[in-house]
Amino acid sequence: AYVNLMKYLGKDIDDLQFLDTLQQLVFVDESLLKEFDVDVRGIIPNIVRKNPIIEEQDAKKAFTDEWGVRWEMPEGSLYYNLVKSPLSGEITEDDIENFPFPNTSDPKLLDGLVEKAKQYYDDGYAVILESVCAGIFEMSCRIRGTQDFLMDLAINPELACRLMDKIVDLKIGFYKMASERLGQYIQFIREGDDVAGQESMMISLNMYRKLIKPRHERLFKAQKELFPQPFFVFFHSDGQVFDILPDFIEIGMDILNPVQVTGKDLSEIKREFGNHISFWGGGCDTQKVLPFGTADDVKKDVQQRIEKLSPNGGFVFCTVHNIQADVSPQNIMAMYEAYKNKNKINIEI
Repeated sequence: AYVNLMKYLGKDIDDLQFLDTLQQLVFVDESLLKEFDVDVRGIIPNIVRKNPIIEEQDAKKAFTDEWGVRWEMPEGSLYYNLVKSPLSGEITEDDIENFPFPNTSDPKLLDGLVEKAKQYYDDGYAVILESVCAGIFEMSCRIRGTQDFLMDLAINPELACRLMDKIVDLKIGFYKMASERLGQYIQFIREGDDVAGQESMMISLNMYRKLIKPRHERLFKAQKELFPQPFFVFFHSDGQVFDILPDFIEIGMDILNPVQVTGKDLSEIKREFGNHISFWGGGCDTQKVLPFGTADDVKKDVQQRIEKLSPNGGFVFCTVHNIQADVSPQNIMAMYEAYKNKNKINIEI
């Protein structure tokens, strides 16, 4: 979609550089960011998924990341799939203690990025720092294997909590190092954890509140203590998370992303939570409307969503999630044109 859009706009395409090989996300050209009025810039630590050593064999690509997780992308696929978790099967807490976790406090993770963060800050952009790894729940599923980790939560919570605590420690170690090197330039950290699916939570509310919520709270608290104010906790959580939004708010979340709604009215969500948090996302439906609708469908969807999410501010416009490969340049431009015309419907963003 990015390459098609650049060609559509008549822009030169330099060598594509991945910011996330797993999801096949690339860095967006600065000229396009400016053309689309993007007032935020991101700092992505030098982690493996940014520039992995790719092995090619039997018409597929593969790599192993710094956490020992194995990823493969078959021929014709759009993304990498997790195929091997390093701590799957029967393990003990000693196996967790002895596991060769990466050094997340290594200053090399930010080599070449401190200057970039300063330049963005000096140029007047809001600067957001990407986390060093996936969320506490997600990362545990990757290392342990989703099936094994869900079983741990149910029948061996002590083991599950030991792994999650280790991940929290590693995340905080990264944030401590990052705060010392570029903290004065950072306003947000993109932390995330997908604990819900399209229709409901992936685990029970009680399990979330008992086992995972305290660890999210420790992470949010550490961020706010380490980084100078004003600082905001940006939390990405896909799916139907609205039953636990009060929990997120209670433990210090300031911004929800990507605002993925199924069976919920955006106006209702805005009324209930808009005085407590900001919504970063939700600007256009990336599952149905953006890929499959007409340009007019896209404009209508954008206008309706802006009208519902923007009253009294607290809304940062962007799509619900990543723009997929089959989205036409015309629909992307229709989305942007609808956003540009926001002032015609008397709203505040």
